Amino acid sequence: MSAITSKMRPSRQLDLQIKQGKVLLRKLKETLEDLDDRLELAKAKAENGGKPLIPWEIVAKELGIRPPPKKRPRKVLRA
Repeated sequence: MSAITSKMRPSRQLDLQIKQGKVLLRKLKETLEDLDDRLELAKAKAENGGKPLIPWEIVAKELGIRPPPKKRPRKVLRA
């Protein structure tokens, strides 16, 4: 094998390190995105914490979707 060919082909160990580095960077990116989402949520809660909530029926109507079904009370079985 010539010196040029050996320089063009990275070793298996280097390939493995690059693969592991990519996995680590992907996980880090996901973690940073999650933290950013949590920060945005905390800011929104701080800004809107005292405001009244909007009922699902109104939100669903504005978005043109069906509201979730209302929960029925569970029957209590007594022995």
